[in-house]
Amino acid sequence: MPPPPSMYGISPGYFRTLGIELAGGRDFDQNAAAGDPPAIVNEVVVRRLFGKEDPVGQVVALEGAPHRVIAVARNTKSRTPGEPPQAQIYVSLEREYAQFWGFFGVSLMVKTAGDPGAMISPVRRQIQELAPAMAVFNVETMEDHVGKAMLIPRVCAWLFATFGLTGLALAAVGLYGVMSYSVRRRSREIGIRMAIGATPAGVVAMLARQGIAVACAGVCAGFVLALGVSGVLAGFLYGVGARDAITFAGVPAFLLLVALVAVLLPARRAATVDAWQSLRSE
Repeated sequence: MPPPPSMYGISPGYFRTLGIELAGGRDFDQNAAAGDPPAIVNEVVVRRLFGKEDPVGQVVALEGAPHRVIAVARNTKSRTPGEPPQAQIYVSLEREYAQFWGFFGVSLMVKTAGDPGAMISPVRRQIQELAPAMAVFNVETMEDHVGKAMLIPRVCAWLFATFGLTGLALAAVGLYGVMSYSVRRRSREIGIRMAIGATPAGVVAMLARQGIAVACAGVCAGFVLALGVSGVLAGFLYGVGARDAITFAGVPAFLLLVALVAVLLPARRAATVDAWQSLRSE
């Protein structure tokens, strides 16, 4: 069963101030006529209660009282940046102020044309002039507010990035060591091939092809496994998908480049050594 909708008491201009688009209908009016209290619902509520029917003008029961829907607002985040769209219903703060006045008070949103930090003192003075007994607290810019909400995801992202880069470095070092050792073990084979007429370039190309084929098999297996577990990271990512194309293309390309270097360097050294010397060393 889905959770009940979250209710918010707001004033006219709230959506314009926060840049929330209304998909249909109109905003609250301070001079609204008497009648059923107005309500604005988001798209989740529309899908849940009205389906494909136009909700504007419909009546919904909120806390046992009938409210008439006057608009539909786009979905927004409510509590955490990574949450899925939640059902939200907005009612007029002016008409239902007593219902929303509580221990934590109300929030005042101010949109500025310049530096928002420079407006804190003027807004505070204006509030004190209008209501000297009003306590003003938790004053912050939207950037600071969002920064606090993103603190834990950012810490998790840095941790995942650190572990990921460390793992990538270890994989690169291990891959280089294995491929390089594999080529060095074939010094006798390289000597025999060159003794019977193989050219250094041909030997290097052969080893490169074989080494890259093995590396490609490993990279493909890792690619499939990464796709399978990528969903675990989805809740920690914002602005980028769990299956980011750049990451899924860049990491395999980097590992293949490491494998190529690990094959070419010892292969070139082995190919430049005299064939009979390679045979005698074995």
